Amino acid sequence: MSDIRQQRRLDILANPTETLKIECKSWLDLNDNRHKAVVAKAAIALANSDGGTIVFGISEDNSAGEKLTCEPMPPGLSRYTSDALGSAINKYADPDIDFNLEFENHPDTGEEYAFAEIAGGTQQPIFAKKGYDGVIKKRACYIRKPGPKSEEPNNLEWRDLLNRCVRANSDRLLDSIRTIIDGRPMDTTPTKSEEDKLREFMAASKVRWQERLRGLEDDDVAHLHLGYWAAGFSILNGNPCSTLNELKSKIDVARQGSLGGYDPFGYGSRPGRIPTAAADAIEVWLGNPEGNSFRTTYDCSFWRATLAGNFYYLEGHDEDNGAPNITPGRYFDISTSIKRYGEMLSFAARMGKLLGEDAEILICSEVTGAEGRLLWSRRIWWLKRDGFVSNESSIPLKPKRVQPQQIEDNLVEILHEFLHPLYEQFKFYDLERQLVAVEIDRLKKGLW
Repeated sequence: MSDIRQQRRLDILANPTETLKIECKSWLDLNDNRHKAVVAKAAIALANSDGGTIVFGISEDNSAGEKLTCEPMPPGLSRYTSDALGSAINKYADPDIDFNLEFENHPDTGEEYAFAEIAGGTQQPIFAKKGYDGVIKKRACYIRKPGPKSEEPNNLEWRDLLNRCVRANSDRLLDSIRTIIDGRPMDTTPTKSEEDKLREFMAASKVRWQERLRGLEDDDVAHLHLGYWAAGFSILNGNPCSTLNELKSKIDVARQGSLGGYDPFGYGSRPGRIPTAAADAIEVWLGNPEGNSFRTTYDCSFWRATLAGNFYYLEGHDEDNGAPNITPGRYFDISTSIKRYGEMLSFAARMGKLLGEDAEILICSEVTGAEGRLLWSRRIWWLKRDGFVSNESSIPLKPKRVQPQQIEDNLVEILHEFLHPLYEQFKFYDLERQLVAVEIDRLKKGLW
């Protein structure tokens, strides 16, 4: 998988630079009250400035003319956790700030660095509810300013901040009104012929993926032995591309509109990660060890797109990538899956619009390796307690046929209907529309 957010993190590490959206900090001890105040002030300023990123482990090197340089984590400092970072930030912030903690290895040294992705779209100004001498003032509001620096806003900047909050409230209100007026989205049942053609294309694409695996060791991670999720969609009533170059150009345009940075039909520039022409199709396999020596189940994806407007995407379960305290093959993350399929539907809608005004989307999907997995989320603690386990290994999803504009206007409704049968396989779990709405809202804020 090619991830726009990951590439951005790598770019920051390769050339550290502070901007209005990026604030660099040395490694901070999240058990130290002064350090908590430092990171909280940065988070408040970014949240009030429509979001941004705090990068930990980058400091000014006085011997290099105050050039920003990456420094390894000091011995004795524990790896950051979301709980520790959230405790530090929200000890001072009012209201609480949403964020996502991610990690990335330096492209040259391999050292790990921490990135706090601070959500934007706040509906009210965020203040400091307490102070720390010389760092942050009680009841102060901070924003990012040219320099770059984090300071209290002046009168004009206060107006800009309040306008952003009003717009955020208005957007949410308009979304609610649109849902009430439109009601449940129209969903046309596909004909058997359309469904059969799509399933045949998905089966042929799976064979193409399996051909890529030949020659790999039996235990190679790219085999995705613990399962995967695959989605296929067809653009109906569209204008097929006449050349592969035209198709690739339209895919690149559609990729730019991702909701939260996840890039399902992405690719790389290194050998083994670049697109290849295969008859009337474009294919990308990111599991090639030639182009990706640090592979996990998360980034051994395969995708295929044809001139006729058929698209296929296959990816291993992110839950199996060897993350700390997460047993491979044991869990199925409800939150991550909602966001993955949300980005996929959003991409399909953008692609459909590029291929014709009357285009429609026919999409279906399959999840494998689900047997024995426990429905789980980092933020929904009671899921694990209630034991929502799947007894089925392979779970196919019923095809849906929708218009691109319907997806853009009613993504939550369509996604809820599409995914509900999948989650019912986990001990009859009843997926709530509100949960889908919350996860899509977090996705749009860049929170994974």
